[in-house]
Amino acid sequence: MAVLLPVGCGGTLYLAANGRSPRPPVEVFDCVKSQIPVLGYTQTSIDVEDHRISARKFDREARFADSRFQRMIERLTVEVGSSAEGGAILRIGAHTFAELATQRGPTEIEQNASPAVRAAAHALLEACGS
Repeated sequence: MAVLLPVGCGGTLYLAANGRSPRPPVEVFDCVKSQIPVLGYTQTSIDVEDHRISARKFDREARFADSRFQRMIERLTVEVGSSAEGGAILRIGAHTFAELATQRGPTEIEQNASPAVRAAAHALLEACGS
C-alpha cells in the first residue's frame, strides 16, 4: 500500500523575515549589532566578513509539559548581504527551542516561533531594514 503526500504539506517552525535597505550592508550590520542588546538579546556569534550575527534570549517564565524541561531559548540569526540594485538585503531567522535536561545533557527541541521572538524579528527589521 502506497501513501501519497502532497509536496509542501509540512510547515516550518521558525519565522523567516526578509527586508531591503538603501543603506550599505556595513551600516545595516552595525545597526543590527546595536539593536540586539536593545531587544534584550545576548550576542552569541558574529562573522564580520560575511555580515552574520546570532543572538539568544532565555525565557524562564515559559512552561512546557515535560518534567525534563529547563527553559525556552529564543534565537535570532541575521545575515546582511549586498543587493544587486545597491543597498543591503536583511535576512532574519527567528527560532524558539525548548531546552530539556536529558541523560546526554542539555537537549534543544525546536518549537513554533514564540510571539516574543517574532516581535523581536519584526522590530529588528523595522529598525534596520529601512
